[in-house]
Parts: sequence; structure tokens; C-alpha cells
Amino acid sequence: MAKLSRALIVGLVAGLALAGCGAGGASSTPIRSMPAMSSGDAMSLDQQFIDMMVPHHQSAVAMAEVALKRGEHAEIKALATDIISAQTDEISQLREWRKIWFGSDQTPGMNAMPMLPGMAMPGMDMPGGSMGSTMDMTKDVAKLKDATPFDKAFIEAMTEHHRTAIAAASIAEAQATKPEIKALAGQIIAAQQGEIDKMAAWLANWY
Repeated sequence: MAKLSRALIVGLVAGLALAGCGAGGASSTPIRSMPAMSSGDAMSLDQQFIDMMVPHHQSAVAMAEVALKRGEHAEIKALATDIISAQTDEISQLREWRKIWFGSDQTPGMNAMPMLPGMAMPGMDMPGGSMGSTMDMTKDVAKLKDATPFDKAFIEAMTEHHRTAIAAASIAEAQATKPEIKALAGQIIAAQQGEIDKMAAWLANWY
């Protein structure tokens, strides 16, 4: 009887442990107190968006810094200043959220920026979707350093850069679980579409 009781106890403990593991994905823990994900958990779209947008913003800042030195029109230099200010602030905010929600503020580098699942951009060869795909954003920065005429090259490069951000932000706005991510995604779409429209007018007027 003692042996049977011990066996039942062991079985009950194992069953409770398994049940606890299975319930992890359906937790209703408030956003602000959500624990860091373990290595075995699937990465949430919120974390994927942060991991993409931080290096994407970093490359925009690097491109804008080149424009501050090489820009030919005052409008380009003013836009570059705005991009550096706005996107540096957003990088800090995204990293703060990543630390709070996922236990670390570390994100991939510009040379291996991960794409969001389902992203499809013109010119991207991603059969079956972009899951696991990365982009080397340092190439965009390198091309601008010797581009001529500079302002035309900057407008074309930054327009495509912004379109990628808008594509990612559109997915996040629709699918993210954190209201903070949804709100930031909406801000990115509005701000960067406005800059695309502004650059399109400059391109038509200047070139």
C-alpha cells in the first residue's frame, strides 16, 4: 500500500507539472508584468517587431548622419536631423520595452536585420514568405557614402527604407498584442508616409 501511495503521489506531481507547462501559452498575465520568454517559447510578434525595427531605425540614423555631411539642399539636412532625433528616441523606447517584456534589450545588428513573418517587399526574393529571412542594412549606408548626386540617391534610398518600415509597422499594427507596439506602429506609418510624400515632391522639383 505504501508503494502504491508513493506511485500515486509521483504521478500526481508529474501530471501537475505537465499541466503547468501546457497552460503557459494561455496566460492572461498583464502586459507590464509579463515574464521573460524562455528559450523554448515561440517569439511573439511584438518581440519580432522590436528586433526588426531597432536595427532598421539604426540604419536610418546612419544614413541620415551621412546626409548631414553630404546633403546638398537645406531640406535634406533638416529631414536628416528630424530622422536622427525621432528614430533615436524610438530605438530607446523599443529597447526599454524589450527589457521589460522579454528580459533583455539586446537586438540583432544592422547586418542581420530579421524580417517579420509575411512581409513581402518589391525586389525581395523570399519564396514562401520572409520567416527566417534577414537583410544587411549596412549596404544601404555604404552606398550613400559615395553616391552622386547625393540628394537624389538619399531620397531614393530613404524612400525604400521607409516603405520597408511601413510594411512592418502595418503588420504590427494589425497583429501585435501590446497596445504600446500598436500605437507606435501607427505613428511610424503616419510619420514615414508623410516623409515619403515630402521626398517625392523634392525629387520631382529638383530632378
